[in-house]
Amino acid sequence: MSSTANSLVNSRLYGFVTRYNIHHLVLWALYFLFWVFVLSPGITRTDFFVNSFVIVSIHAAVSYFNMYLLLPFFLQKRAYLRYFVAIGLALFLGALLESAVFSVISTIGPDDKRALLSLRFILNAVMAIMYTVAITMSLKLVKHWYEKEKLTQELEILNTETELKYLKSQINPHFLFNSLNSIYSLALQKSDLAPELILKLSDILRYILYDGSNQRVSLDQELKYLKSYAELEKVRHGDRVNLSLTIDGSIDTQEIVPMLLIPFVENSFKHGFGKDMANGYVKIDVHVNKSILNFELSNSKPLAGMEVKTNENYQGGIGLKNVNKRLRLMYPDKHTIEVIETAIDYKVNLKIDLV
Repeated sequence: MSSTANSLVNSRLYGFVTRYNIHHLVLWALYFLFWVFVLSPGITRTDFFVNSFVIVSIHAAVSYFNMYLLLPFFLQKRAYLRYFVAIGLALFLGALLESAVFSVISTIGPDDKRALLSLRFILNAVMAIMYTVAITMSLKLVKHWYEKEKLTQELEILNTETELKYLKSQINPHFLFNSLNSIYSLALQKSDLAPELILKLSDILRYILYDGSNQRVSLDQELKYLKSYAELEKVRHGDRVNLSLTIDGSIDTQEIVPMLLIPFVENSFKHGFGKDMANGYVKIDVHVNKSILNFELSNSKPLAGMEVKTNENYQGGIGLKNVNKRLRLMYPDKHTIEVIETAIDYKVNLKIDLV
């Protein structure tokens, strides 16, 4: 069974136990049996059962008084002196109550009843109750710590899921914005390539709508989507760009987070060609060895002053920041990424363990 399944089972079992206070019943049943074992020698069966019930009932009453009144009202508010005075009085009153009950019932002999009000009996009773209070308080604090850790983990999972949904929701408008800009540019030029571009965009949007919302998709599907996008950009740029795309390895047996690689390709086409650049290039190599995905991308770099970001209407993208966050969230300690900028090109080397 996986750790996630174990966690789910443990969570459900813990919820069932705490909802019906089964752990309380088990604790006091075991404690009752302990006193039965301690008191059974020398007295009748009925008597040691009754005596055990009296002791456990008084110990439980003081323990719950401590856990549900003294702890929240004094100890958790750091009123330490008040707490120690109150718990001391509770222990002493519990011992007196135990002495009073045993003096009334007829389960102990006359000699033992005479010792009920002795200092030795009171101190022994106080010590016994104090041990019970200490044990129950320790269990209460452990339970509180466990629930706090459980809540922290649930909040972390919720925050991660919320952030992933937010990051994924950014991808589609970002991609659509870039693609529509490309089609708009060709439409202004009255290019015959605009219909072909719209057709490729339709295929890509179909993938986004039906597969992009899944947590995982086939690596083969993701790479087909990446290839369609690259070809769409190739159509738009025409002879200005030399596109090279190589894919090999067991891509049909692996899964990947959808739309994870496309921001790198978007970025290469968006920033890899200057305003007057005639012969740019984008080179994409994808190799899969068992569960290890090696993604390498390089693209040309325009001359200084000729970058697309110098255009008057340029707006900075969110793609690479987005994909880096998604990598950290979805593949923690399972990926390495290296971005290299030289005088003539940009390179991205990404390695992911897809398992």
